[in-house]
Amino acid sequence: MNEVGISLGWNCHSASWSADVGIRKRKVDGYTTCPFDKMVTNYKGIVDCLNDDFKHFYDENFIELIKEVKEDEYTIYNNKYNFGFNHESPGHADLYLTENWPEGINHYSNLKARYSKRIDNFRAYLSDPNNFISFIITSWNKTQEDIGDLKLAIEKHYPNLRYKVIIVNDPHGKEYYLKHMRDMRYKETDYEIARLHR
Repeated sequence: MNEVGISLGWNCHSASWSADVGIRKRKVDGYTTCPFDKMVTNYKGIVDCLNDDFKHFYDENFIELIKEVKEDEYTIYNNKYNFGFNHESPGHADLYLTENWPEGINHYSNLKARYSKRIDNFRAYLSDPNNFISFIITSWNKTQEDIGDLKLAIEKHYPNLRYKVIIVNDPHGKEYYLKHMRDMRYKETDYEIARLHR
């Protein structure tokens, strides 16, 4: 049985923490990058994305370039799932420059190619009957009782998957987590914020 750790976000912490504690392998050890390893996500978006089997993940009907507060910084944003492709965004990691993407900041063919491969990696891990998957998700004060819809979304497409979900509290604290949710366009009445104000 191969034990495979896979990040579900909300940010890079799930991927880095799980590698640091030995739950997830690093690239040097043969791990292939999955879609949620290096982007900004949120719980509801992940559930919806898994239910949709990534159908609208990089659909240009839902992709926009958002101007950030910092000068010359933008975020490539999926407004269906409220995901941010921060590593590919202009002004953040500027991969369109450092990796010489010829189409520039408003053309998403390189983004699609990169994430198509990462989605294929994710599906390959989950489809292999020899794998036991440990999903890692960073949140705040979320319990196993809170993630029934996530488990249903996973089992919808992978009914025979052997897995567990490890929930890690955001190391930066509750307010940092709430700021992230607001940055991802969540309203105070949305469950993921409202549950923390009860």
